[in-house]
Amino acid sequence: MKFIVVTLILILVIGLSFQSCAFAKEKVSIEYMIIGSIFKSLAKAFVAVTDINKLKKDNIDKLNKMDADKFRRRYAKVFEVIKDLPPDFQISYGVSEQMTKEEVIKNIESFDKKKINEAIDSIPDTIIVKQFKKYLIEKKQEIQKGKLAEQINKLWNKILDKINEPVPKRSKAAPSEAEG
Repeated sequence: MKFIVVTLILILVIGLSFQSCAFAKEKVSIEYMIIGSIFKSLAKAFVAVTDINKLKKDNIDKLNKMDADKFRRRYAKVFEVIKDLPPDFQISYGVSEQMTKEEVIKNIESFDKKKINEAIDSIPDTIIVKQFKKYLIEKKQEIQKGKLAEQINKLWNKILDKINEPVPKRSKAAPSEAEG
């Protein structure tokens, strides 16, 4: 954990100190650089501590078990992100919209930790931020829908409680109390 924190701090310091030189390729705001650097560092930390061969095997097994329709649907969702990557990234990793399951498996088999880290580094911060903001918007909408459903549920339960509440019995007042 210390390694991740120290790495993030160093990346931020270097990024802020040399922003005009180090990030000249991409004209982005400091916010984009920070978010991109954090996600890239976390991704590299994940790669560093993960058994890549086991991860590759597990994902290849999942792909092999998928029928063609399910693969096409899942790959279409993945390609929604990949299509925004620079063309040179897509070409160098052999990614296309019409990839077959076999081509995806071949790509997965070719990856090692070094190649994965190179791929992480080549992803523009703007793409990372776009996906992060999209994720936040989706989660916010889910929460709002959940709150609305929760409010409707509470209101419905109150109505049911009122309906099921026994009617208080009226007590008959004694004749002397009624007169006086």
